[in-house]
Amino acid sequence: MYAIGIDRGGSYTRISVFDSSFNEIKVHNFISDSLEHFVKETLDFFTSIKAEQIPTVISCKGAMTRKEIRDYLYDNLSSKINLKKVISDAEGAHRAAFGEGNGFLIIVGTGSVLIYKKENNYLIEGGKNPPNGDPGSGKWIGIKYLTEKKIEFKDWNDQKIASYAKEVINEAKEKKDELCLRILKEAFDELCKLIKQALEKFENLNEINIALIGGAATDDYFKNELDKYANENIAKNKNIKIKFFIPNTSIQKASAIYAIKLSNEKK
Repeated sequence: MYAIGIDRGGSYTRISVFDSSFNEIKVHNFISDSLEHFVKETLDFFTSIKAEQIPTVISCKGAMTRKEIRDYLYDNLSSKINLKKVISDAEGAHRAAFGEGNGFLIIVGTGSVLIYKKENNYLIEGGKNPPNGDPGSGKWIGIKYLTEKKIEFKDWNDQKIASYAKEVINEAKEKKDELCLRILKEAFDELCKLIKQALEKFENLNEINIALIGGAATDDYFKNELDKYANENIAKNKNIKIKFFIPNTSIQKASAIYAIKLSNEKK
């Protein structure tokens, strides 16, 4: 055992143990519940594999904007495991895509948010989670579709609503369904607004790499159509080249790599 990375997302928590080549050698997954539950599950797992001294970074949903989350995890874990840092899931996802580098990351899951790095600070556009969902997100797409189809969803949770984004993508891809094509075009327009807002913070950019993650975003049809839409509606106007890609590094692995980096900095 060499390093541990933890991804505490909104729905699931994933703990991954890596060897010195950053091959994943142990995994522990569980449903994300309360912070108290997270602490207990984490400590039980670390104790069971005798990993208390292994450098660890936790990537945690909400940690960017809620200091009390970071404080709670430090207070309850730092004396019991080798916790190097608690970072936000947004930073963890950005590190998975770009490491220490720069670039834009768009998450299109239940919600949608754009994360980027400027002067070593992680900044976001979107992600405010209004009642009808973040514009362009899986939930937002699902609500548009279910409303048009007159399907009652009042008592559904966000994940069930967002799952209909896959149906919209498949109907657009396989049947060229007019409603689904229109909903996707509107979603692309909303996601491009996030890109434009982030681009306004920079000068003299000739090209930008944009990583996509999340349930909807990892569909090749969605990625390719968004790429086409963004290049037609942003790139031409701003004389900038935009390239989308899907990262192949997990948040857990990126967190573990960061844990070793922090360990080496303190030597």
